[in-house]
Amino acid sequence: MPSTSGPGRHRPHFGFGPILLANLIPLFGVLRLGWDPATLVVIYALELLFTFPLAGMKALFAARPPRTDREESSVVSVSSELTETRGSLRLVPWLPPVYPRNLPFATAVVNGAVWFLIAFGVVLSSVVAAGDVLTRPEVLVGALALILGQSVETLRDFFRGGYETASAYSVIETPTRQAFFLTFALMMIPGIGGVGAEGVLGVIVLVKLLIEWSAYRATTDGTGRLTDWLSGPEPMDADLDPVEIPDDTPGACISTDRRAVLYTAVFDVVGRLAPFLVMPFIFVWFVVISVLGDGASPGVTIGASVVIVASFLGSLAMRVLFVFLQYGSLEYHRDGDRIVAYDTLLAEPQWSASIPALRNVQIVPDRLADRLLGTRTLAITTGWGDIETRRYLGPTTDGDDLIEAFELPVRTADLDPIDRRPAAFVTACLVALGGALVVLAIGPWLTLGELLFGGLTYGVFGIPIIGLTLRLLWVQTYPERTTDPVQN
Repeated sequence: MPSTSGPGRHRPHFGFGPILLANLIPLFGVLRLGWDPATLVVIYALELLFTFPLAGMKALFAARPPRTDREESSVVSVSSELTETRGSLRLVPWLPPVYPRNLPFATAVVNGAVWFLIAFGVVLSSVVAAGDVLTRPEVLVGALALILGQSVETLRDFFRGGYETASAYSVIETPTRQAFFLTFALMMIPGIGGVGAEGVLGVIVLVKLLIEWSAYRATTDGTGRLTDWLSGPEPMDADLDPVEIPDDTPGACISTDRRAVLYTAVFDVVGRLAPFLVMPFIFVWFVVISVLGDGASPGVTIGASVVIVASFLGSLAMRVLFVFLQYGSLEYHRDGDRIVAYDTLLAEPQWSASIPALRNVQIVPDRLADRLLGTRTLAITTGWGDIETRRYLGPTTDGDDLIEAFELPVRTADLDPIDRRPAAFVTACLVALGGALVVLAIGPWLTLGELLFGGLTYGVFGIPIIGLTLRLLWVQTYPERTTDPVQN
C-alpha cells in the first residue's frame, strides 16, 4: 500500500506500476486459475500483516512533526509525552535519521498488527482450514508479489525523499485506514452469493485496486472524498518553533540520574498502568484458548499463552522506554536568566523557560525511586495561557545544587518521611494474592476450564479494581507535600 509522502508531492502515474502489477497476479489467479475465496483472503491477510510493521518502520524516519489537532480525525490513538521530543539520531550513514518522537507511533501500528493477527486468525479459522491454505503455492506467490510491490514503492518513493515531507502520524494512519476498508471488504466474502465465486473474487480484487489507486493518488495530486480519507491527516506545514536560548555562556549544568529515571519509569508503568493494560490481553488470551478448544495440544496452548504474555510484557517495556528516552539523557543548563533542558543523546535543546517566571515550584514527594536512590525531582510550571506546562526537573542526585543554581523558591530538597503502614499493608496484599494464585494453579481444586473461565472473569474485572484500590492505599504512604515553597 502506498506510503504517505506528504502534500504537494507530485509523481507520474506510471509510478503506480509496481503496485498494479502486484495486484494483477491475484486477479489473474481469480479469473484464470480458479482460486477460491480462502486463497484470496489469506493472501490479503498476509499482505496486511506485512503492511503494519512496514508502516511502523517508515514512521521512525518521518521527518515532519505530527499535527497537534490530530485527535479530531484519529483512527490510531497515540498518547505519549515522548511525541513532543525534538531531535533525531542517525543510526547508520546510508539511512535517514531516526526520530525518537516517532517511536510511540511505530509501537501503536505494530500493536495493531498483533491485534489484527489475532482477530483475523480467529475469524479465518472459523471459516476455512487456514493451515491448509497457507501451504498452497498460489498463496505464497500472491503474497510475495504484493509484499514486493510495497517494498519497491517504499524504497523508490519513501526513502528517496518521501520521508522528508511525511509525519509519523500520517504514515501510520494511511495503511490503517486502508486496512480498515479492506478488512470490511474481506469480511463480506462469506456472505456474498448469487454472482458466483469468480464474480465475488473479481469484485474484491477490483475493490482492492481501487483502494490502492486512491491511496496512491492521495500521496500525489489526487482529490476526492475517498482519496482524502485514505491519505490520512496532513503533516504540519512548518517546523517546530526553535527553543529560545540566550547567547550567554552556559553556567550551571545539572544532569539527570539515568538509573533513577529507569526506576521511576518501571514503578510508574507497573504500579499505575499495568492493571489497566492487562485487561485486553486477558480477554484475547481467553478467546484464543476458547477457539483452540479442548483438542489443542498442551504445547500449542502454552505457546499461545506465552505469545500473549510476551506481547503484554513488551507493551510495558516500550512504555518504560518512552519515559527513559524522554528524561534519561537530559541536562539542565543555566543560560543567563533562563533554564534550558538539553538532550545530550539527541544533541538538541528540548525547552527553555525564564527563571524569574517559574512558579508552583515544589519537590515531588511521591516517587519511590527518589527515596530508594537518594535522588530528587522538582515540579515547576512554565509558560502562560495556552502554552502553560507542568514540567519536571530530574530525577537528579544534585537536588540541593539544582535549587541553588536556578534560584528555585524551595527551602530544602529533603523529603518528609513516609507512612510505612499503608506500604506494609499493600505489600502484604500483593504477597497474599500471588500466593493464592500459585496455590490455585498447581492445586487439584480447579479444572483447566474452571481456571480459564475464572481467570477471564476475575482478571478482566478484578485486576483493575484491585490495582486501583492498592494504588490509592499506596499513595497514602507519601506526604501530600514535602516542603512548603517560599513563594508560588
